[in-house]
Amino acid sequence: MNVQKMMPITSKDSEVKDGDGRGTIKVIDRPTFILKTREGENRAVSPNQRNGGNKKEGDGSTTVPSKIQDPVRTILSTCLEMTSCVKFMDENMQLCESPFEFLCDQQDFLVVGCLGAQGVGKSTIMSLLTSNSISGIFPTQDTSHHESGANCTTGIDFYVTKNRVIYLDTQPILSESTIDYSISYDQKKSATDFINTETNLELQSLQFAAFLFSVCHVIIFVQDWFVDPNLVRFLQTAEMLKPASTSNMDQDYVEYYPHIVFLHNKAELQDFTPHSMEKEFYSKLFSSSRLQTHSGLDMSNYSMEAGLNLFFIPRIINEEEFTMRQNEKKLIEKLKTKIHGVNRNSMTPSTLTEKNWYHYVSRVMEAIKKSHLSSEYGRLMP
Repeated sequence: MNVQKMMPITSKDSEVKDGDGRGTIKVIDRPTFILKTREGENRAVSPNQRNGGNKKEGDGSTTVPSKIQDPVRTILSTCLEMTSCVKFMDENMQLCESPFEFLCDQQDFLVVGCLGAQGVGKSTIMSLLTSNSISGIFPTQDTSHHESGANCTTGIDFYVTKNRVIYLDTQPILSESTIDYSISYDQKKSATDFINTETNLELQSLQFAAFLFSVCHVIIFVQDWFVDPNLVRFLQTAEMLKPASTSNMDQDYVEYYPHIVFLHNKAELQDFTPHSMEKEFYSKLFSSSRLQTHSGLDMSNYSMEAGLNLFFIPRIINEEEFTMRQNEKKLIEKLKTKIHGVNRNSMTPSTLTEKNWYHYVSRVMEAIKKSHLSSEYGRLMP
């Protein structure tokens, strides 16, 4: 760069030293030069620096993975793996201690419960949802149950998968076989002792449902008929009897209510039409409900927040019919995927771990048994 072109030098700006033929230049107004690296231009690095940097990076890449350990994987590796379901709660609503040893001290878990009348396929649906782990986790009805009219599940059965999804399979609600068992063996009731056995049974079923509404993230309500208005009234009553999640009056905390899926098992072909009457029916009846009925747990391929939680499983007419069984398998897989991806709201103001959830379950059960609202409702029942 030629400086003389940018800053002309006059004769008064230069002096000549004695004995030196060169002139010394004095610049009064010296300009400022800013050197800027061009975009995309890299600074030259010597080979030694380049090799040294690679060695450091290589050393760091080999040592870091050996030092860092995932705490969640460490916790899950210590959890016991289940091979079959265990009893979570007996028919007298007494909590069992055996499931506690299968729970871990971590917060990433999902609780799925199941409700429905006798013989609608609750245990079958729950076994299909856990079929990736072990087939036939929950016992289902066989010929002996159909001949005697007895129900297969008593109380609540418990199973947790490797992905930390807890499944709770409950005894049938409003079951006639439970009434027969109560009358025949005169078993001790956990609810308040009312004179009418049917009233006592309905109250116990409502307490089971209110319990699941408090401790589950997702409730699968199974039916094998069109729609039973009495069961809809049952769900609304159980929602009313649900105890509060906390006794602290925190203005910022919103009371917890689970997602509920209306699952129609043994569905016919006309039930799979896009504009079915069930959608309008459920939307109107649960318009004022605080249960999360529109979470996108539906038949669509893509989850939509505004979609009604309505799902259909087809009837298997012939056990050897391969096509129908394949369709059922795909639908179960779709239902499982949507349930696993549902939004998990906190049940309490503080985040629970699996073991803390078990202790919370115990407190909820005691609150339901001692609920003054349940006692008054049972007293006023016809």
